[in-house]
Amino acid sequence: MDADCLIKLTKSKLKEVVCKHFSVVIPFLVKSEVLDNSGDLPDAVIIRENINKKLLLVRKESISGVKGEDAVLSLYRQGRFDAICSDDKKFIKKLRILDIPYITPSVFIIILLEKGILTVKAAIERLDDLSPFVSDDEYHTVKLVLENWRLQ
Repeated sequence: MDADCLIKLTKSKLKEVVCKHFSVVIPFLVKSEVLDNSGDLPDAVIIRENINKKLLLVRKESISGVKGEDAVLSLYRQGRFDAICSDDKKFIKKLRILDIPYITPSVFIIILLEKGILTVKAAIERLDDLSPFVSDDEYHTVKLVLENWRLQ
């Protein structure tokens, strides 16, 4: 997971439920991006607690001194991961070219709904919490999926 995705999941109150139901790993460089110079900001405090409680795992990547997305890709290539979690448009474009599966924060909402972890009502609430941080297109697409879910 990259820093952008981690922060958006934290702000939308999705990170804990995601971390409880999925193995979430961040490179050390992403941890540094999110926590260095962040002081006691609420998001940083929550992320630090998740790391201390082992809900969020931190691993050394084989590449250093680069951007967080490069570290995420390096870590993905080292381990047995199902997907990369990101919301960075340039990075997602690169992942598509490399044919690497990815998940965005809003897609997590649909996955959690499909697994029965979130109700439709809770999924809509989480999407509304996430809405300031995602594009209008992404918000409306996921909202349409959730509204149609009720009809099933």
